[in-house]
Amino acid sequence: MKDMIDHLATLREQIVKCERLRDAAKSEIKRAAFDRVVTHYRVLAKELETAIALERSRGKSAGNRA
Repeated sequence: MKDMIDHLATLREQIVKCERLRDAAKSEIKRAAFDRVVTHYRVLAKELETAIALERSRGKSAGNRA
């Protein structure tokens, strides 16, 4: 699960970076492109958060059976 947590941290950093680039962009094309990337990264981050939560809940339920 550490790999998922590490990748989630990387995605969150990329979201912040792309938001800065989007906000600093002078071109509407660049702003729109970075906005789409931010939106996509947020979806990926949410999917990873869900997977991590599922792994944690399965770990707890497996621990309860022992």
